[in-house]
Amino acid sequence: MKIRLLFYLTAFVSAALGAIVVYLAFSVPNDLRADAMLKTARQQMTDGNNDEARESLSRIVQQYPRTDAAAAATVALASLGKKERDDLARAVSFLRTQNERQSRQIADLEKSVTAIRTAPPPPSAATVTASPPKPAAKKVTTKKKTTPKKKTPSKKRRR
Repeated sequence: MKIRLLFYLTAFVSAALGAIVVYLAFSVPNDLRADAMLKTARQQMTDGNNDEARESLSRIVQQYPRTDAAAAATVALASLGKKERDDLARAVSFLRTQNERQSRQIADLEKSVTAIRTAPPPPSAATVTASPPKPAAKKVTTKKKTTPKKKTPSKKRRR
């Protein structure tokens, strides 16, 4: 009986060790590949290639779902999304501020245009003088006496 128990115990331990060896044989290379891909994705994020980094992180999660790198990739995807949302919120805030400033400038310009339209016409140079213009004095012109024209001698008459 002791021998039978010893065989069963040895078989169980051998099966467990075999399963561990098989698990490590299949999972360690996957962990190494996933870690290498994660380093690449982090470098892409550092370089500012967020679209490429997002694709790499998604590939890690899809291809190696039960690895530590997949968990880290999921966290990195969440933080990347949060960072992009924050950047977008800052950009929208800046654009709103700029829009408000431009709206105020437009309103001021519209007020100026309205004031110019409703203003009385500016005085011209002719209306600036205090008194109306004096009529010009009539020139007295003396008529020249015209001398009668001399008659030209007519042709002599024949007699």
